[in-house]
Amino acid sequence: MKMSTKARYGLYAATELAKAYGGNVLSAADMSQAIGVTDKYLEQILALMKNDGIISAQRGAYGGYALSAPPEQISVGRVLRCLENDLKIVDCIGHTCKGKKSCAPHVLWTRLYKNINEFLDSVSLKELLEGADASIS
Repeated sequence: MKMSTKARYGLYAATELAKAYGGNVLSAADMSQAIGVTDKYLEQILALMKNDGIISAQRGAYGGYALSAPPEQISVGRVLRCLENDLKIVDCIGHTCKGKKSCAPHVLWTRLYKNINEFLDSVSLKELLEGADASIS
């Protein structure tokens, strides 16, 4: 499974917002420069995160974006699911596939999906920022 650029840049943006949490809001322009992506593409990503309630937006001359909750309360899994079609590794996850009863791979895909999500949900943005290598490994 390969994450899209949307997921990668979205996670970069979330970590930038986590660094700034409790301070000023960050503009899309400042974030795009920090993470190396165009303003337009980042705005699309930020809109998805805003619609999911991960971030909030403030309009105006001093406007920008901020996390909607403290970094320790937002998991990496939540951010990535918002940007990666719920992290579904195959189409039949969460649906009844035609051969579910006799589909051996369905069991594998379901277990893999569950394990990926449990792991990503166990890592908060705060832990990611702190370089929580010990808790991630």
